[in-house]
Amino acid sequence: MCELLGMSFNLPIKPNISFRGFCQRGEHNPDGWGIAYYPDESVQIFKEPKKTNQSFLSRFLKNYDLLISKIIISHVRLTSGTIITHKNTHPFHRELNGKDYVFAHNGTLHSYRSLKLEYYKPVGDTDSEYAFCHLLHSIKAEQIDGWDNKNFEWLTQKFQEINSKGSFNCIFSDGKYLFCYHDKHGYRGLNFLQRKPPYSKIKLLDEDWEVNLSAEKDPEQRGFIVATKPLTDENWKNFESGELIVFKDGEIIYSNKRNISEKINERPFDLFTDTEILILKILRRSPNRLSIREITIKSNYSIDEIKNAINSLYHNRYVFQDTRDKVNINHEEATFYTNPKRRRDIDITINAF
Repeated sequence: MCELLGMSFNLPIKPNISFRGFCQRGEHNPDGWGIAYYPDESVQIFKEPKKTNQSFLSRFLKNYDLLISKIIISHVRLTSGTIITHKNTHPFHRELNGKDYVFAHNGTLHSYRSLKLEYYKPVGDTDSEYAFCHLLHSIKAEQIDGWDNKNFEWLTQKFQEINSKGSFNCIFSDGKYLFCYHDKHGYRGLNFLQRKPPYSKIKLLDEDWEVNLSAEKDPEQRGFIVATKPLTDENWKNFESGELIVFKDGEIIYSNKRNISEKINERPFDLFTDTEILILKILRRSPNRLSIREITIKSNYSIDEIKNAINSLYHNRYVFQDTRDKVNINHEEATFYTNPKRRRDIDITINAF
C-alpha cells in the first residue's frame, strides 16, 4: 500500500536524508511518487506515475539545493485499481482563501461519492482526490479562514467522518500548518520523530547507509518527521488510532489524543499519549510488577489499546518486561515494571498531567 512522509521544521530544511530513505519504499509502491514543498507562500509539486528508482527526476531531487522548505509532503503509491497516470498521483493541490493546500492519503475509501462536493471537483479517478475535494468544500462551507483549537477539533471530526468510509491516513497542509491524521482502526500505522540538537549518527533502515546529522543540520534547526513506517534507527513514536496531530514551525501545537505542552521542545521527556501516561502512573503506584491484564482492569482502555501503548513504552525503554515471564510481550499475562534509570523522567511526566 501507499506510504506517506511529512516534515515540519522551524527553519527551512533540505530533506535529502529522509527523502532518500523514503524513496527506497518506492520499490514496493511502484505506481507513482510525488513531493510537495513551499519555497514561499506558494507550493511546488514534483510527481510522476512511475517507480522512484526508475525516475531520473527523483534522483535529481535527492540532492537538489533549491528543494528547501519548512514543510514537506511526499507520497509513494500502490494503486488498488485506478489508472496509473499523472492525474492520479499524489500529492494533490488546490487553492483556498489565497492559500495553496496539499493533500496525500493512504488507505481505501468505499461509498466515498456520497461525500458532498460543490466548490471543488476531482480531475482524476482516485478516492483520495475526491476526499480532498470534499475536505476543501467543507472548510469553505464552514468559513474557516484561520486555524485555532476549535477549528482543529472540527477538522478531527471531519477526518473521522471521511474515515467512516474506509481506511484513511492522510497528510495535509496549507503551507503553515502540517495536519497528520491516523486511521481510527490503526490501519498501516503512522509514526513521528522529533529532530533537535545535539545531532548524532543515524542509520537509514532501508539501505546500508549512515549519516552524521551534526555535519548535515544547522544547530538551530528542530522539527518533526512523520512517516508510515520509521525511516531510521531512532526512537520513533506511534500515532494513536484516530489521532490528529498538528505541527507548526517544528512544534506540535495540537493533538486530540495527548497532552501538549506549549514549550514542547524544552520538555525533558518524550511525548506520551494519554494511554501511556496512565500506564506509567499505574506502574509507578504499584509495589509490584503488573500484567497487561491487571493494567487493563485498572484503566478505562481496551486490552488492545493497552498492548499498543505498552509496546511503544517498551521499545522506547520506559518499561521492561519481567525476565521471569514465560510469555511474549503481547500476552495478557506478560508483566512489566518501569525502567529504574528513567523513573525520574517518568515521575516528571506523570506529575505534569
